[in-house]
Amino acid sequence: MAGITSTGLGSGLDIKSLVSSLVTAEQTPATKRLDTQEAKLTAQISAYGNLKSAMSTFQGSLSGLKSLSAFQKLTAVSSDTSIITASTFSNADPATYNLEVKQLAKSQTLSTSPVSSATAALGTGTLTIKFGTTSYVPDATTGLPTNVPNGFTQDGNKAALTLNIDPSNNTLAGLSEAINKAKAGVTASVVTDNSGSRLVLNSTESGASNSMEISVTDTGDNNNTDASGLSAMAFNATAHNMGQHQTAQDAKLAINGLDITSSSNTVNTALKGLSLNLQQAQPGKIVTVGVSQNNDDITKAVEGFVKSFNELVTTVSPLTSYDKTTQKGGVLQSDATLRSAMAQLRSELGSMGNGLTGSIKSLSDIGVNTQKDGTLTLNSAKLTSQLSSNRSGVTAVFAVLGRPSNSNVSFTSSTSATQAGQYAINITQIATQGVLKGAAPTSLTVGAGNDTFAIKVDGIQSDTIALTQKTYANYADLATEMQSRINGDSAIKASGVSIGVTYDGTRMVFTSKSYGAASQVEINANTTNTLGLSVATGTTGQDVAGTIGGLAATGKGRELTSTSGDAQGLKLIIGDDVIGAKGTVDFSRGLIEKLDRVMSNVLNKTTGSFTNRTNDLQTGLAKITKDRTTLAKRMDSLQTSLLARFNKMDSLVGQMQATSSYLAKQFSSTTSTN
Repeated sequence: MAGITSTGLGSGLDIKSLVSSLVTAEQTPATKRLDTQEAKLTAQISAYGNLKSAMSTFQGSLSGLKSLSAFQKLTAVSSDTSIITASTFSNADPATYNLEVKQLAKSQTLSTSPVSSATAALGTGTLTIKFGTTSYVPDATTGLPTNVPNGFTQDGNKAALTLNIDPSNNTLAGLSEAINKAKAGVTASVVTDNSGSRLVLNSTESGASNSMEISVTDTGDNNNTDASGLSAMAFNATAHNMGQHQTAQDAKLAINGLDITSSSNTVNTALKGLSLNLQQAQPGKIVTVGVSQNNDDITKAVEGFVKSFNELVTTVSPLTSYDKTTQKGGVLQSDATLRSAMAQLRSELGSMGNGLTGSIKSLSDIGVNTQKDGTLTLNSAKLTSQLSSNRSGVTAVFAVLGRPSNSNVSFTSSTSATQAGQYAINITQIATQGVLKGAAPTSLTVGAGNDTFAIKVDGIQSDTIALTQKTYANYADLATEMQSRINGDSAIKASGVSIGVTYDGTRMVFTSKSYGAASQVEINANTTNTLGLSVATGTTGQDVAGTIGGLAATGKGRELTSTSGDAQGLKLIIGDDVIGAKGTVDFSRGLIEKLDRVMSNVLNKTTGSFTNRTNDLQTGLAKITKDRTTLAKRMDSLQTSLLARFNKMDSLVGQMQATSSYLAKQFSSTTSTN
């Protein structure tokens, strides 16, 4: 406020103090009102900050119960982890197995004879590495296999590798680089010692079917079997110039007395849902592996969910309660936004799950109950019991889940549009693979005139494919060679598509490994049809077709997706090739999704109800600041007005006092004269 300069000389009054007191009397109630409002708004903003933190913590506790994987964990325990370790997948069966590891799988190791250096030039030509099963010459005395190859059966699922060797790479170092760059199932290294340098080859995969056959076309000396030049790399029934230091072999084990072989020391297919990792062979030693449901993670997640909600209630209660003793309410006692948010949460916590069938439909059915004070309590024994007897039911309470009644149908995913309910499944068309049936072959001999062709698989065009030139033992072996060469083509391999080639007794049959309308095989270039190859387009595969919930669904390969109705977005995999009814799928949305949606609506940084409420409170604070400025200006105006009025009064009083003094003097003079 402006300073007061009047001294009250006329009236003798302390005008400064008087005006100041009057202004203060006018200003104090308004200032107190603004102070009270400001303190209340500040407290409410602070309370909402604490609320956001508590609700964010609660929302975070939902994540451990949101996904299906959290409910599908099982635990495998080995009695001797130095021999076998084990891990589980979601489809494992709880059981106990007795295992015996008789032999570990090994990968093949070969090496050349030493040469003067890693950069010494070798011969030129082509080097071909194939994968399959090698038989060996038996020792004349012991009858046991030696390291000398006797025969080889190619694995058509393994791509063959052919390298052109020329002056740019015809050294051990060059060969090693070329082989490693190809990434074709074999690694190479150069080892140098006092004897010289050797090229060492290791098959990247273990198992008897991953043995290598190495053949060469040595254009340096035109001799493919001698030990000089490129022929030093040969390892086959005709020439075995490389030394074998480790034979490719399968793992051998017994499961509950049944003998099992595996190409790898990681055995994933012998027992459903169980991966066995073989550490060492100990014939005669029995190791017990037990598979049981892992309830610990789920129990901890539910406990965390209950704990976080109770902490939220602990935060909310003093903000909304009323103390009868002090007759004071909490900072947010009548706050509609908070009341609405908590009402939504409590409504979802106490509701029946949408689409749930059977004995478990709500939290109380699994041991989570609401107490009088609004907090939750967990009956761990009941939860454990329900997990043991009805795991899928517990899962459905929390997570989005589809439960097909047919074991040949798998639920994969859904969208936000998918409504809870039970939907019938009916298949009217099975998914098929693209197939091309070639012509009848007339020769088993592959030579310079009929060794190349080109093929398109699922729309991916191959480069020119060259077959190994030789006379094959039978058409099945020739089919295996074709399959290996096609799958080893750089373009086919890079795209991730693949093909199977078989001989059906009459002709070569080329089958894409994929299903659906995109599955197609086309031979679009060849030199001759003596091998049953001719330019032709095969039969395109077809997508699965059918209905979900009585409405037509869209097929893609084996995948069937609902595109309309309540089941819209529901995606299933049809695992068999049988037309007709496939039972039903029970789809439920789960509690966690609904709670998460409520929390997101509350906490959204842009449109959330808490954000809007906090913005309103901040606006209220800003208005108080403006009101204080307005009040200060009004008090300045009042002070100026009072000052003017009191100064005018002071002036009048001064004039009256002067007149009074004059008259007093006059009266005094008259009295003296008289």
